[in-house]
Amino acid sequence: KDQWTQSPTAESIYTARIDYHGIYSDDLSFSEGEQLEIYEKKNNFDWEGRSLVSGDEGFIPSSCVYSMLESLQLLEFILSVEEVSLPILQKIRNDSSSNDEKASLFLETINDDPIMISALRQDKEQHDDGLTGSVDWGSDRVFLTSPSPVQCNEAISKINNNHEEIRLYDSSTNSTVSLLLSTKLHTLNLRSLDIRYTPLTNDCIQYLCILLTNNKTIQELVIWSHSISDRGVTNICQTLEHNSTLTSLVLYDNPLITSTSGQALSHLLLNNSSLVKLDLCRTSLSTESILLILQSLMDNEKIRILWLDKRHKETCINTYPIYHLIQDRVGWWD
Repeated sequence: KDQWTQSPTAESIYTARIDYHGIYSDDLSFSEGEQLEIYEKKNNFDWEGRSLVSGDEGFIPSSCVYSMLESLQLLEFILSVEEVSLPILQKIRNDSSSNDEKASLFLETINDDPIMISALRQDKEQHDDGLTGSVDWGSDRVFLTSPSPVQCNEAISKINNNHEEIRLYDSSTNSTVSLLLSTKLHTLNLRSLDIRYTPLTNDCIQYLCILLTNNKTIQELVIWSHSISDRGVTNICQTLEHNSTLTSLVLYDNPLITSTSGQALSHLLLNNSSLVKLDLCRTSLSTESILLILQSLMDNEKIRILWLDKRHKETCINTYPIYHLIQDRVGWWD
């Protein structure tokens, strides 16, 4: 690569937030704390770069890396925009302390909520581009792509019980809050809530859990592609343990789901009696966590299909002596 002939710039150096095992042959695997040079940002979530430790190069999920320089730039952004909806960011904005103290509080916030950086990257890009999102209506669904908060509120005012599916793609935090905070959704005849490329911060997860508790018709929940981290998974699993309506939970392509989520997912299978499909493909769950989940599957007769990453298959089959009793209910995604 031509860019290797020069030393990396400060702006291009990022630090790995977690251990990441690449899914495809052209993905870059790395360890927590590893220094990485980012030389191409294809979009908010898929970057290219190389390890400054091994020299290996490949695709990097942006949600797994951070830099101090970028973090401070994002702090400048939230202090300069007209409005932020997340309570924790409002607290930082309204704090009367010095900028150094605000920076310290912000760094604590993003450390506590790893997906916050991804959310603010998306917020800043949409703000800087100034593009207007879209709201597409079908006879039984509404599809919101990069909607503004105003568009979200207008959609909420128009939606009715004929609209059984809501899809929310590429949403900013302000718009996500506008949608999930709406108590109207609690009583709608919703069947499916599909959220993609929309990083759900701790506050957004809290609003989603309240919705899942109050709405008694949602059967499918999709949280897809760089949209949730371990804290979110844990909270949703706790909310769903005694839920009796949700039948499908898809958590596909969320690299910030790590072994920390293993216990919560295992407990979910032990306590929930309505789920028939659980998709955990393209996550950072360890093989040990997968084994724990498979053990819980033995005690859950409702699950018809559990989707897992194929990289765990050989070890799980060789390690779990009664795997043959559940093999017809496990799918291995390649």
